Amino acid sequence: MRKVIIKKNRLVLTVLTLLAVTNLYSRRNTSGNKGGGQPVVTAGCSNAVANASLQLNNVRTRIDATGGSMWQDRAGGFAEYEVPKRNNVDDPKFTSIFAGALWMGGTDVNGQLKIAAVTFRADGNDFWPGPLDRTTAEINSDQCSVFDQFWGVSRAQVDEFVAQYDCSQDPNCDVSTEFPGYQIPDVIREWPAKGNVVQKGGA
Repeated sequence: MRKVIIKKNRLVLTVLTLLAVTNLYSRRNTSGNKGGGQPVVTAGCSNAVANASLQLNNVRTRIDATGGSMWQDRAGGFAEYEVPKRNNVDDPKFTSIFAGALWMGGTDVNGQLKIAAVTFRADGNDFWPGPLDRTTAEINSDQCSVFDQFWGVSRAQVDEFVAQYDCSQDPNCDVSTEFPGYQIPDVIREWPAKGNVVQKGGA
């Protein structure tokens, strides 16, 4: 009787092992698009390369411009979400997050699911720099290059800009006296807001 139970246990264990292995190898291949292979980028845009260090409170982290991945030095494969942030490079480094990414999806007018979800950007790229034309939904490589950057602005810059503008609209306020030599910071002039045609390095 004991031998029968042992044989049954072995059989159950074997079946469970086969199911587990089969499940591991039956994972859907997500390395390409539905048509096979990598999607073709018709605009000729290059992958986003800009990155920046974001420091808030006691956190320092790395973010990519429009690559979709965050909190990681992808080239070195290191986590870059420091908590607490170091004061100098010789301090011990503690990180709480290895990597993260933007995942978003939705359906088009035909009900077809569209999704962008990068996984360490190892199997292609789902995010590209720059806005699409509202009519043609297209963009060119020059526009992609212009938008492959970060726009960093401080509250002090915004407050001064607003105050200067309000003064310019007030007949009782003299801009030359209240804001002598004031020039709009490039980061505000070139801010990628709707309708702003001033680009980086433009006039």
